[in-house]
Amino acid sequence: MANNIGGSIGQLFRGNDPGNIKTGKVAGKVNTSSKAGNGGKLQKAANPFGESAKVELSPEVEMYGKVVDLLQKKYDNADVFVAGPGDDLSQIGGDLEYSIILSEDEMKLLASDDPKDKEAKDKLMGQIDDAMKTISDMSEKIGSNTDEQDEISNFGIRTDKNGVMNFFADINGGSFKADTVDDLIKNFMASKAK
Repeated sequence: MANNIGGSIGQLFRGNDPGNIKTGKVAGKVNTSSKAGNGGKLQKAANPFGESAKVELSPEVEMYGKVVDLLQKKYDNADVFVAGPGDDLSQIGGDLEYSIILSEDEMKLLASDDPKDKEAKDKLMGQIDDAMKTISDMSEKIGSNTDEQDEISNFGIRTDKNGVMNFFADINGGSFKADTVDDLIKNFMASKAK
């Protein structure tokens, strides 16, 4: 379901259907505010093991948290996930409107503060920006070309390392893929007319 980039799964942007069974969530929405009236400041979670116990997070957890924080500050309507080459991407999704699924290498790149990674990091963020703008348009077009009898189980965008987007949708038990949203809609409409 995703492009291979150096043996890992590339970016995937997908609309979430709350009727699907979702599993495999690695990182989700980070809550940065409190209802206790602290003025929206991030509060450190209480240590469940007492004050004398020291809790350390693995470097991977800290890295994923940093990237989730970065992306969810920018896209509050998207859950962020990491997936490996063997993961079933159809089973990954969250509670928010969209899912952004990245490979571990992409997560590491976005978490990097190394100046030599800045150009590649900016390119990847640009690809994510483009895809998030496009998926909203895609959602609108699919919605305007389907009715209550149509069952949309999944739709999304795959972006390769060069920023080239491919579109997919699973509608009425059929899988549709195309290089443009309009071609995807034409393919769906042609199958519906049969």
